Amino acid sequence: MTIRGGFMGRMQSGEETSYDLKSLDRRAMQLIAQYLRPHRTRLLLAGLAMLGVIATSLLLPYLSKVIIDDYIAVGDLTGLALFALLYLALNGLFWLGSYWQGYLSTWVGQRVIYDLRRDLMHRVLGQSPDFVEQERVGQVASRLTNDVDALSEAVSAGLLNLVGDLLLMVGIVIAMALIDWVLTLVTLIAVPIVMFSMAYLGRQMRRAYRDVQQEIARVNAGVEQGVSGMRVVQSLGQESFTVEQFQELSLRNMKANLRVSLLFAAVFPTMTITNMLGMALVLSFGGMRVIQGATTVGTLLAFLAYIQRFFGPLRELSLIYNRLQAAGAALGRVVDYVDREPAVAEPETPQLPEGGFQGRVALRDVTFAYEPDEPVIQEFSLTIEPGETVALVGATGAGKSTLAALITRLHDVQEGAIELDGVDLRDLPLAALRSNVLLVSQDVFLFPDTIRENIRYARPDASDDEVEQAAQRAQAHDFIQRLPLGYDTEVGEAGALLSGGQRQLVALARALMVEPRVLILDEATANVDAHTEALIQQAMNAIGRDRTMIVIAHRFSTLRAAHRILVLEDGRLVGEGSHEALIESNPVYQRLYQRQWAENGAEATEQA
Repeated sequence: MTIRGGFMGRMQSGEETSYDLKSLDRRAMQLIAQYLRPHRTRLLLAGLAMLGVIATSLLLPYLSKVIIDDYIAVGDLTGLALFALLYLALNGLFWLGSYWQGYLSTWVGQRVIYDLRRDLMHRVLGQSPDFVEQERVGQVASRLTNDVDALSEAVSAGLLNLVGDLLLMVGIVIAMALIDWVLTLVTLIAVPIVMFSMAYLGRQMRRAYRDVQQEIARVNAGVEQGVSGMRVVQSLGQESFTVEQFQELSLRNMKANLRVSLLFAAVFPTMTITNMLGMALVLSFGGMRVIQGATTVGTLLAFLAYIQRFFGPLRELSLIYNRLQAAGAALGRVVDYVDREPAVAEPETPQLPEGGFQGRVALRDVTFAYEPDEPVIQEFSLTIEPGETVALVGATGAGKSTLAALITRLHDVQEGAIELDGVDLRDLPLAALRSNVLLVSQDVFLFPDTIRENIRYARPDASDDEVEQAAQRAQAHDFIQRLPLGYDTEVGEAGALLSGGQRQLVALARALMVEPRVLILDEATANVDAHTEALIQQAMNAIGRDRTMIVIAHRFSTLRAAHRILVLEDGRLVGEGSHEALIESNPVYQRLYQRQWAENGAEATEQA
């Protein structure tokens, strides 16, 4: 099956970020250490419990040797009873140490995952708006869920168990060597086979797990985009085509998982063979030494117990190594997010206006470009006084929405400066800026909750009365009251259960909850009916009396409330004034009027 293009087809061509593995491993260890540092006390306690487990694991086989050679062989029942009790006590200590090691390491691991996921979300929300367009929502979700989950087991128990198993294996070798170094050398012949096999399988599994994580992200992105675009899919009758595309993504994911399974399936047979080889060597060579009188039966049984305990951690190491390979593949993608600096950073030395926020906006020789050498805004200067309402008009691509994004500091200017009440936006604390300069766009997003909670979202501590007052000022109260559940009506996913005009009014009410000194309306009446447009006009007239308003105009009627109309072309200010003055003297404005509003000329003339 071949992908034939479309949005899912484009996912296949998107290259994942590549990393230098050595530098990535160093950065990964630094990252894990950074998140483990606050929990070092619990880690130390878990480490002490682990040492207790290792100590009892090393003592128990030796204790069985002593019981057999020194007490059972000579018929000492009293000594046998005492050592049997000691044997039981050591088993109790082993259980207690294992419990606390597991509990403490899991607690630390889950806390690390919690902190990491929180910080990842913070990084994502600190990026510029085009971040989601570049990354796709499904891939972002995959990193915050699947990739972090892949780290969970490795961080919670994997690293500590890795250290514990290595120490136990070293301790077992030392204990066996102290008892019978000749038999120890023979026993360890099987170990290099395991080490070489695991080294090869580990390299392959690291690559395979990286492929799995990438394919999971693509599947998530396919689900998100397929469901989000359901109306388009159905309206064009492309259900089968979309399912075919998603089927291809799922097939790639299945193949990646099968490759991991095939590699992992080779681990246990390898471990079993080497374990059996070690046992055969101990029984044959050790048994011969017992017959020859060079060693004792107790020593032989102790060696058998040590071999079992040696290959047990070795098997565990294979499982841990498997989890670490999955974690390593995920960690590369997580590190990419953690190391991303916020596109808009908090100022190092924040400042506030001396006289408080009034709403005076000044742009001084502002230049901005999304791509190098392709400026969208060029040497733009403008001053808007507190309480003034200005309208921005211009053809598509003139820079209107970009100006709105710059004034709200969704992007930083590259040349020049934008000031709010005399303070550069880059020097204002982000919380203060966001609460005083607010943008309401035509692409309204509502959360899948009630109307009340969507309005309250701007101020979570607001009372129900304050919510209703904001709705009344935004002219939304009447339509909300007519709904069966009023303010408790669910709006659906992204507000799908409300009309476009109703969503716009709810968004306006939400904006008014924070009482911004500067309110920017980006094409607020572009996609609404005449009745809703009239309501928005009423709201604009009411709320514009005590705040600065910047209105990006689409319809001629929107300009009525503006004190000034600003005309943009190719990112430059090419005219300003009233409608009458511009229609007489400004060619750009004349073309816009004839092109966009001529069909409503009669109505426009009356309203002018």
